[in-house]
Amino acid sequence: MGRVNKMATTYIIQPCPPPQPCDVPSEWEAHPSWTLGIASLNSYNRWVAEVVLPIAFQWIEEHKTEVYAHIDKNMEDDVGVVIAAAFELIKGLGAYQKGLERYREFEQAKSDGTLDQAKMNPVWTSIAKDVREATGEIFDVHKDVLKDTVR
Repeated sequence: MGRVNKMATTYIIQPCPPPQPCDVPSEWEAHPSWTLGIASLNSYNRWVAEVVLPIAFQWIEEHKTEVYAHIDKNMEDDVGVVIAAAFELIKGLGAYQKGLERYREFEQAKSDGTLDQAKMNPVWTSIAKDVREATGEIFDVHKDVLKDTVR
């Protein structure tokens, strides 16, 4: 699992090691969907810790005075406290406000059936569809012995 640590008001970026045997069960230990789900959650955690948080903490570093202005000295290395302080600032900025407005437009388009999803995360959408399809095909190969227990 990726580490989320701060020291001396700096986010410590430590690339996560490959999953350890205790992090992801062996294929024979559990239902394949559960095993793959745990591996996927581990992958997501690594992406957040190694990609998303460094972006956030770069912004925090660039706005250090404002972010840390109301943080107690004893809390400066608490990731949750620092993220909360930064988020309070972000909520007042234009991009966040624009995002809230776009969300209302998004929800309206969804409810009235005019939402065009063609350009929404096309790479992630393709990967998710391919994984779901491949998973179904893989389970279907064994349907003769698994019968209707595969859900």
